Amino acid sequence: MGVLTKITDQLYRRQRSIEIIAIFLFFSLVAFRFDSKKVNLFWSDYPSVAILLALTTALIVVIWLRIEKQKTQLLISSLQKENVEKSTKIERKLSELSLRQKEVFDLIVKGRSNKEIMAELNIELSTLKTHINQIYKILGIKSRKETKSLENTIGTVK
Repeated sequence: MGVLTKITDQLYRRQRSIEIIAIFLFFSLVAFRFDSKKVNLFWSDYPSVAILLALTTALIVVIWLRIEKQKTQLLISSLQKENVEKSTKIERKLSELSLRQKEVFDLIVKGRSNKEIMAELNIELSTLKTHINQIYKILGIKSRKETKSLENTIGTVK
């Protein structure tokens, strides 16, 4: 494991502490001192300390932002991988459908009613229902809505 990976892992674990330190340093930077009738910045007598605090705060904020960016990228890649795996699984199940079942599936996805599908494929209602039940069984779904969502999942990955 590389040094950068170890540092990143440590920063992940301590991200909450990094946030608290950044907030503390920011408020220390803009702290006020009250003298009788005057209000001064606490560090006005020591500008180098104020600059050092500002740079440290900026560095911590940059580190925190990079951690968030990397977390987001990891989440995105994980979701993409999961989506591709799901799509591959669905495509494998679709390949198990017979030619006629694929025709019925395509018509369902297009939003056709049972009557329209029966007319287009010249089949009886009982035959159509048998095809639909077999499609649902093979794909592991229960409704037309799920059928359409399967097609959308495949379409977004391609």
